[in-house]
Amino acid sequence: MLLTKSKVKQIKKTSDQDLVELAGLHAYKKYDKDKKFIVNRSRYVVKNISYTNINGLDAMTIQNFDTGEYTIVFQGTQVKGKYGMRDMITDIQLLNSAEPEQLKAARTYFDRMNEKYGVKSVCGNSLGGALANAVAVHHKNVRAVTLDPAILPEGMVKTNHKYPNVTNYFTKYDGLTRGELGLNLGDRFPGRIYRINSGVPHFSRAFASNHVGYNGDGPQYIEIGKKDEPGYGKIAIAADEHIVTSIWTGEPLYGGGSGQIKINKANLDTLADALSSQVLERLNRASEYIQNANEIVASEKAQRTRRLAKLQKHFETILEDGFGNSPLFKGMTTGGYMIQSVLDHLRQQLLNVDICVRAIESAIFSPPAKIAKFVLAKHLGLSGLIDQALRSVHELRHHFDQFSRNTSKIVKHDIPHLIADEATGAVDAVADAFYKHEVIVGKNHKKLYRQIEAYRKQVRETGRNFQATDVAIAVGIRSGAAPSHQSAVHSSAVAALESSKYLPYKTKTKALQVGHAKSELMIELQAKLNPIAGTIYGALTTLEGISESISGGLKFAGHAIWYGSLPTMLVAWFTDWDDQINRKIRHAMKPLDNFADTVHALKKGIAYLNAYLPNLTAEYAPFIENAIFKNDRYADVITYNGAADDTLEEMELLFQDIVHQFSGQEAKAITALESQSKKILKNIQQLHSDVQRGA
Repeated sequence: MLLTKSKVKQIKKTSDQDLVELAGLHAYKKYDKDKKFIVNRSRYVVKNISYTNINGLDAMTIQNFDTGEYTIVFQGTQVKGKYGMRDMITDIQLLNSAEPEQLKAARTYFDRMNEKYGVKSVCGNSLGGALANAVAVHHKNVRAVTLDPAILPEGMVKTNHKYPNVTNYFTKYDGLTRGELGLNLGDRFPGRIYRINSGVPHFSRAFASNHVGYNGDGPQYIEIGKKDEPGYGKIAIAADEHIVTSIWTGEPLYGGGSGQIKINKANLDTLADALSSQVLERLNRASEYIQNANEIVASEKAQRTRRLAKLQKHFETILEDGFGNSPLFKGMTTGGYMIQSVLDHLRQQLLNVDICVRAIESAIFSPPAKIAKFVLAKHLGLSGLIDQALRSVHELRHHFDQFSRNTSKIVKHDIPHLIADEATGAVDAVADAFYKHEVIVGKNHKKLYRQIEAYRKQVRETGRNFQATDVAIAVGIRSGAAPSHQSAVHSSAVAALESSKYLPYKTKTKALQVGHAKSELMIELQAKLNPIAGTIYGALTTLEGISESISGGLKFAGHAIWYGSLPTMLVAWFTDWDDQINRKIRHAMKPLDNFADTVHALKKGIAYLNAYLPNLTAEYAPFIENAIFKNDRYADVITYNGAADDTLEEMELLFQDIVHQFSGQEAKAITALESQSKKILKNIQQLHSDVQRGA
């Protein structure tokens, strides 16, 4: 595991790290009696088990071979267990003031084991944490360490009582403790509460492990991404690894740090070892997370052209769908090839109608000679309407051409701007910002690593000089001679790290870009498409009116209005002539009806579009989000940076304790180390601050 436990033998009690791992991992394994197992570097044996209590209590009593201590490990809720329903009922009962039977059973079990073995500590996770705390509030000399515990019943935790024997560790992404604190139930936890950086914000994949702090029998990490894809990696989640303790004393470094130690060669050597095993290993782990995030960013940056092409294609598809999936508008975004054919068809139909109208008028003015003097010939007056319709079709062609050109401008000019940042000149706003930021972070990591490595050598050298000086003084005292001069510790400058000026809006960078893109797209649609779509709709409405007028004129021509008083003997002649005119009228109505149907279909499609355009941006938004930076990959970048952020925060705690231990010392060498420690701490904080921007 990452956190190499201190080898200092003055730690005579089971560590918090061990108790947390026992609570979150081993408690759920249901070991048999006499089972031996190892937690970190400590050996344990199961001395007693209780898995058949009718109240749902599951617990085991274990002994730490290295310290001799006995610990009771309480198991949390097991829904699928034999008494899973009792666990669930107990969870609900914890909200009340009455003590549930399972808590009473836990205290009874403790009393029995304590009488037999002398139990020094209890631990548990979730419901098991509540069971452990229920014991600890009644036994002040028993140490309780819990991981994401459930609350205790109302009134069990006494107001203004400190409970120094209880430590509760809340993991960063646990839903239970977040909910309990959100409901203002924090006063129902006894003792101290420490938040540790275990888990990942992938609730769908890590909900259970975020709560118990472990992956059960599986590997203690969460996979990010997919194998063979850029940025694939693993984030360590084992809760005990995220408990930061003093390098020298093993005390948790929360709420004020550890007690001050004596600075001597042994403790300086301990620090030098820990700088490798705890500090630099943490820095390497943070670097691994950062590098994986960088791989994702670099991959997205390299795929800008593909992302943009997909975004443009999606816009074309969505816009064409806005016409109600009418085939008449296929290709509207790429030149309107279909609509041109449709307009050509409308024009041809009008010309066909015109030919038919002329034939009708010719027939009207050429009645049979015998009835000619009885017929009052009139012009139908349709030629002007047909000419008007032809002009309207010509204007429609212009409007549709303009619509298509404007659409092309949006696709080729405006859409690329949706993923760009004109203020900085970046063509790929989010990926470029993250990339430039991560370049600086990467350089700073390498610089900090070299500084800590040099510092580690200084600590080791200082320890050797401490011993040499001590020996020289002793020899001088015995011989009566002055001690010989000792060589100075090698010094090295700790230059300040460069601060990144990128990602000023942190992880909101993408959300702000998406918001800007949606706003800009809406403006362009309103300026370039909405007005012309309205104009087209009006032109089609006009064409519908003209079509109806022509149809009315033709139908009027079919009535017997061409004669006054016709002799009976000539009716047959008239009937034949009238039938001929009506056949021509029916012939004219076919292209006219086709024309009218096509105009109606176009108008229906434009009506759909006019209703659709205000919502087009919302329909398009998911594609914009993915084009700016693919959603799942962006989440992975944030997760990696979050893990690196957490790791650097733990490094800060360690170095704050180092500075604390060196403070107030009189030896010049230690004072110099304190100065170096402060500079490195400042650089850790700078790197942490920068990494935090992307977390």
